[in-house]
Order: sequence, then structure tokens, then C-alpha cells
Amino acid sequence: MDYKVVVPPLGESVVEGIVVKWLKNEGDKVKADDPLVEIMTDKINVEIPSPYDGVMKKHLVELETVVEIGQAIAVMEVEGEVTEAKTFDTKPSGEEKIPQEQEAPEPAEEFIDSAAHHRHEGIHADEESIEGGIKAVKSSPVVRRLAREHFIDLRKVHGTGRDGRVSKQDVIKYIDARHMVDVTKPDFKFPDLEEEEVIPVTGVRKVISQHMVNSAFTIPHVTTFDECDMTEVINWRKKYVGKIEEKHGVRITFMPFIAKAIIFAARDFPWINSTLEDDKLHVKKYFNIGMAVARDNSLIVPVIKHAEQKSLLQIAKDMSELANKANEDKLEMSEITGGTISITNAGGMGALASTPIIAKPQVAILGVHKIVEKPVVRDGEIVIRPILNFGLSFDHRVIDGGYAVQFLRRMIEYLEDTDSWIVEVI
Repeated sequence: MDYKVVVPPLGESVVEGIVVKWLKNEGDKVKADDPLVEIMTDKINVEIPSPYDGVMKKHLVELETVVEIGQAIAVMEVEGEVTEAKTFDTKPSGEEKIPQEQEAPEPAEEFIDSAAHHRHEGIHADEESIEGGIKAVKSSPVVRRLAREHFIDLRKVHGTGRDGRVSKQDVIKYIDARHMVDVTKPDFKFPDLEEEEVIPVTGVRKVISQHMVNSAFTIPHVTTFDECDMTEVINWRKKYVGKIEEKHGVRITFMPFIAKAIIFAARDFPWINSTLEDDKLHVKKYFNIGMAVARDNSLIVPVIKHAEQKSLLQIAKDMSELANKANEDKLEMSEITGGTISITNAGGMGALASTPIIAKPQVAILGVHKIVEKPVVRDGEIVIRPILNFGLSFDHRVIDGGYAVQFLRRMIEYLEDTDSWIVEVI
């Protein structure tokens, strides 16, 4: 009998994904638990396994199609009676790493005119041409990255690879040609340069943009700022971080201190650590702290579960392990869901201030910024201190300004007086 394969739940707050790869072609035999299709969300890629033995009969959607939870995407032919819409687990799919000097064997995204239809509207890299007569370009992720770095329109690069594929050497040759001109010749003119590069907003970037718009336009964001003197935290790290790293193999950064300070401050301001769902505020008694990790032009937020039960050392280990897994695209769904409050560290890239966007259904996110030495007044004297500027964005539907300001000030007080608590959480 026929069995419809549907998109299962893909994680908290995820309502759709994009079909990026069929792992079973039409006519292929399928064993139970064999991966059928890979779907990309704004969080991770997941493989949908088959719940039954059978044959892949028909794909109902094309690649690059946006699909919703519960939507039928394929039909399998299976033996015996089956239960439709059976719930089954998904597992993360790590993307295959492409060596820096090698080209990817599969067709890649094309760079096309903005008036033409994009991939999700039916245009694929192996087509000879697209609407308007502008040719699609075959290239690997390595080549596309090199082209972006040098502001090159790949349509203007002559591809010497199979079927006109543009290789890394083709791009390098094109770059070199820009600098190999004789400006003294009477007939000299600069080679044609690209006025702009048109890149379709697809895949993870598209899904992230949709979620950001949803968050920004449904949550009344307000951001409050305050400064923290990091002298005590810095001095503690200088004294102990080397010893801890030598003994335990993990380097404690500033982030575990900030996570603990959030937990302590929220004892007096518990609504900060909550989610707003269906007009009900769910105040959490536990702390699942999300930690934003940047990956190329995308972002993912792994979650440190039950941080209130963990030491500084354990939080540091969890943060390091999750960041590594995020960069290697090996996170599991359970590691990116269930967050109750988030931290985003723009200071690591030099930012002095920012207004971060809240991750629904959470009601607050803390922006961490660069530590800068500044003159401040202490005991009537001007001294130089390492100052960190925090930016706390909060949902003004449930968090009032005074409440948020007091929480942030209390959190900073814990960071400025580590002696009062650090011994009990090492």
C-alpha cells in the first residue's frame, strides 16, 4: 500500500524547512530507518528516516522547496497495513567537509540576474540557460566564497571545467588579469568590472531572515544598556585560568561568569528567565542558557541545559563543546532547543554596543560587548578600569523598563563582586 512521508516536528519554534537533498531516489528500495531526505531549518539540517521497509515511489516536492510541518513530501510503497502520519525521530546531518584546495563534485548554487527566477522557483545549476538568456554558473562553495571575497560576478569568468564549471584556478586567473594591464598603451581601458553581484537569498539565510522579521515585528523590543567594571573577573582569570586549563583541559572565558551572574540576578527578577506562549508567561525554575555562535553568514544558538546546577568549570566545558559542534555542524536537535534566555557575544568581533533580537518565545537576550579601558571615578579619583558595556533586549509586553534595568544592574553587581559567590560555583 501507499504511505505518505510527511515532515515531522523539527524542533521548538521551527515551523518549516527547505528540502535540500533527496537521499532516496524514485524506485530505490528502502529499509526501515534509512534516511529518505535531508531538510534544512534555520537551526540545523535533519535527515528524515523511513519508518518502514518499502520502495520510494514518488517525490511530491522538488529540491529547494519550502515545506511545512505535517506536509506530505513523498509517497512510499510498503507491504502490509501501516499507520499514516507516524511520528518518528529526526537526527542531525553534518555537512560533508570540502577540503580547501578541492572542488565539490555536486552542482552548486547559481549566480543569476535578479529578474530571473531563483532555484526555489525551478531553476537548477545544471540547466543551460535561464529566463532572459542569462546563463547559470556551476561552481563549488570554495569558488563562490573566493568570488564573494573579491567581488566577482562568476558569469563573467570563463569556466574551464567539465560542462563549463568555474574552478578555483579560473577565478584566480581572472583576479590576476585585473592587475596585468599596461596603462601606458594608447588604447588602454580597464577590464569590465562588476557593478554589483546578485545573490539569491535562499536556504538558511532565507529562513533566518523570516524568523528575524517575525521576532522583530511581533515582539516590542526595548534595549537597556549598562556598564560593568570587569576588574575582579579579569584578576581572577589571570590568577587561575592557566592552572584550570592545565588540570582540566578547558579554558574559562568571561562567558561562564556572565551566565552565573544571570542566574543569581534572576533569583530576584525571575520573569527575565521565561517564555511567552499563547498569552501565558511561563516563568522557568531552571536555566537553559542559549549561546549564539556565528557560522559564516548564519547563526545558531546551542543551549547549555540546567546551567543553574553546574559549576563555572562545567559551563565552560559545555560552551566549548557546543561551540565546536556548531562549527562542525554536528549539533543534535536537543542541543539547540528549550532555551529560556540567550546571550550573544558581539564583543568577540569588536562591537561596543548592539541591540540583539530576542529568540521567540523567550522574553530577553543579553548582548555582550568588547571590554575597553576607560577612565572612571573611584573614591574621588580618576582611574583606568576595564569596562564592558551590556545591552539587554527585553519583551516590553511582559517586562517593564524598570524591571529590566534593575535586573541588569543586579547582574553587574555580581560580576563586580565575585568574592561574594565565586568560591561556591567553581
